[in-house]
Amino acid sequence: MRILVLGLGNDLYGDDGVGLHAVRRLEASWPGPDLRRPGPPPDVEFRESLLSGAALLDVVAGWDALVIIDTIIPERAVPGRTRILDEADIRDVPGPSPHYISVPQTMAIGRAAGLAMPRTVKIVAVEAEGPFRLGEGLSAEMSARLPGIVAEARRAVEDLAARPA
Repeated sequence: MRILVLGLGNDLYGDDGVGLHAVRRLEASWPGPDLRRPGPPPDVEFRESLLSGAALLDVVAGWDALVIIDTIIPERAVPGRTRILDEADIRDVPGPSPHYISVPQTMAIGRAAGLAMPRTVKIVAVEAEGPFRLGEGLSAEMSARLPGIVAEARRAVEDLAARPA
């Protein structure tokens, strides 16, 4: 199984960059799942991107599974609180700009265009409170939660790797 782990965000907007930080740490610590398991180890690649919406089509096409690490901004956010969501859990509602489309819409467009889109999409959704403060680096709260975010992302990847291809 070919799995893409994609950290999304922008380092220039504080906590919005947590997906980038998390994917860097996960890659640096990645020995892969337990290789004593029968069968070949999964092909896992780690990437960072500032892109969103349809611009991600070229990045995600051709993979069997996709794990996205990105921020969400709920009411009453707890910075760093993490949820693992499936593609179906994400609303098909466009974002704040008419040029933005959601992850499910991006996947649907790719499938409709005949692209080989990931069959399984997991989103490691990291709560952020006002992530668009200008300035590099994560807040102290988000930095403290980063090891847990990376652990959640690792579990999502390992869960996908354990599934039959």
